[in-house]
Amino acid sequence: MKRLDFSVLLGWAIGLAAIAGCAMLEGIRLRFLWQPTAALVVFGGTLGAVLVRCGSDSLRDAMRATFALFFRENNEEMEAESARLAWLARTAHREGARVFEAQAESSQDPLLREAFSMMADYAEPRDVLDKLHRILDEEAERGLGEVATLDAAGGYAPTFGIIGAVLGLIFVLRSIADPAALGAGIATAFVATIYGVGAANLLFFPLAARLRERHRLRLKRRGLLVEALVALAARESPGVIAARLAT
Repeated sequence: MKRLDFSVLLGWAIGLAAIAGCAMLEGIRLRFLWQPTAALVVFGGTLGAVLVRCGSDSLRDAMRATFALFFRENNEEMEAESARLAWLARTAHREGARVFEAQAESSQDPLLREAFSMMADYAEPRDVLDKLHRILDEEAERGLGEVATLDAAGGYAPTFGIIGAVLGLIFVLRSIADPAALGAGIATAFVATIYGVGAANLLFFPLAARLRERHRLRLKRRGLLVEALVALAARESPGVIAARLAT
C-alpha cells in the first residue's frame, strides 16, 4: 500500500503562509487577495491554453502523474520483483520456457508481459533487449510529455495574470471620473498578476521539476529491470539476476 507524501502540501502551505504573512505585514487584508474574477482569468485561461498546446489526453496523463506525486514510491516492489525473477530462473531450469506463458498472461506491466511472452517463444536475448528498449523509449517520451504539460502551464499562467491585470485596468479607466475608487481598482487589477506568477512558481514549475526527477528515477529502475529480464532470457543464474536488480 502506498504511503502519503506530505512534502508537496507542506511546501504549498509554507509558500502561501509566507505570501499571506508579507501581505499582513504590509497592512493588506487577506480577503482583498481573494478575487474570483482574477482566478477565473488565470486558471481558466491557462487550462484552455494547455488544452490547445497539449491536447486532452496529455492533460489527463499529466493530472494522473501529478496526483501520484502525493504518494511515496514503493521501493519494496523492486525487492519483490527481484525475488520473483530469481524464482522464475530456478523454475525455468526445471520446467523450461512454458513457465513464462502464465506469467505473460497474468502480468499487468507491458514490459514484463512482452518479455515473458518472448521468452515463452524462445526469443534470443538480443531480440528481447531490443524490444524492451523500444518500450522504455515509449515510456520515456510519455513521461517527458507529462512534464512538458506542467511546464507549459507554468509558462502560460503569468501571461494570463497580465491579461487579467489589463482587463482590470480597463475597467478602472472606465471609472476614472471617480478618483476615490481609482487606487483600490488598480490594486485589485494587479491581484491577477499575483495569481499568475504565484501559480507558475509555487504550483506548476515545482510540480514539473518534481515529476521530472521521479520520471528519471523510474526510468533508472526500469533499466535495471530490463537488464534482469535479459539475463533471465539468457538463462543466467538466479543470483546474477537478483544482483542486477540490487545494483
